[in-house]
Amino acid sequence: MSRKKQKIEQKTDNLSTNDEDKLFSDISEIAKGILGLAKTTVPFYKDFTDNVINERISDIKTIEWQLSLMLDFCFDDEILLLYKAVLRKLYDEYPETVVSYVQFYREMYEDEGIDNQNNFEFIEMESS
Repeated sequence: MSRKKQKIEQKTDNLSTNDEDKLFSDISEIAKGILGLAKTTVPFYKDFTDNVINERISDIKTIEWQLSLMLDFCFDDEILLLYKAVLRKLYDEYPETVVSYVQFYREMYEDEGIDNQNNFEFIEMESS
């Protein structure tokens, strides 16, 4: 075991119940803040998605940049649906980009050892 890991374990072993409760409370507040932030981005990403679908935004670099930002909020079901809608729109013209962003999603959100291959199956079915 590394020294760094040993030091972390020693510090956490010395936490009292009150310290653990405070730590849990702090982490819980941070998580609530992140969830709230995701909800505030929904209207922006809805507009972005509508603009991509209606071809008001067609520059692939702009779309890729926004997809990269969206990816941070794909833990939210509404954002994930919008993310998938953009990928669906891009699939016929930019299949490599779509494959990359599906892979980015999988790397970020799917647990190792769990086979979720069908999570983005809709893209292939819709483009056929």
